[in-house]
Amino acid sequence: MTASYRNQWVGVSDAPKSYILSVHAPVYNDRIGLGLLVGSNSIGIFRENNFYGNYAYRMELGEGKLSLGLGFGFTVSRMAWNDLIAADPGDEKLMNNPGTAVMPNFSLGMYYYTGKYYLGFSMPMFLSHEIDRNTGKSRIAGNFSGTNFFLTGGYNFILSQQFSLLPSVLIKYHPGNPVQVDYFTRLSYLDRFRLGLGYRSKDILVALFQCQLNYQVSLAYSYDYSFGSIGKYLTGSHEIGLNYVFKYSRKVNGPRQF
Repeated sequence: MTASYRNQWVGVSDAPKSYILSVHAPVYNDRIGLGLLVGSNSIGIFRENNFYGNYAYRMELGEGKLSLGLGFGFTVSRMAWNDLIAADPGDEKLMNNPGTAVMPNFSLGMYYYTGKYYLGFSMPMFLSHEIDRNTGKSRIAGNFSGTNFFLTGGYNFILSQQFSLLPSVLIKYHPGNPVQVDYFTRLSYLDRFRLGLGYRSKDILVALFQCQLNYQVSLAYSYDYSFGSIGKYLTGSHEIGLNYVFKYSRKVNGPRQF
């Protein structure tokens, strides 16, 4: 089980905030996994809650393992129009607006990993929706205009018995935005303490610290800082995550550990 909280753009009113809780476990054997993800995001007057189930099937392929994943569920979005301070309270554009919409969605992904490297591709929540402003009901649009595409990979260098270095890259593509590339490098000591430093497109620097408290509990903290023109108005973004393994049976190389 993993719980995380992200407070973005500290110093800006009504800036984005995210809460995520996810649980996953193998079922029947090591090839099938089931998971549940519940999340909440907010920015300004916009709120959304996500409820998704996940299914994964893992198979042997060459020297590693290939995992294929499918996510399915729905998002409840809400616009809190009453929170707006309007110069003209009688403006028709602000009156009788539907506040809530329920949008079903799917996610697809694949992940290949060995003890040395990994490659992944995903399309999270790839369906686009259109909302009827009169009824508040959503319908699925027949295009991928709102789809995000992610491609990631990394290689684990064993420096000594105590230290390992994992450089990685994450490429993000959205049809309406420029391609974004994130570079990240993580140094691990005894597979217990991890320090990371990365650069994200649009002049954002990312720092990470993770500690494996024991075989069941790990704690992570990350900090983002923008040194672009917007940076002088912000004090950065903070994220903290806690991971707990309910039943520890044996030490294995998981796709998130390396």
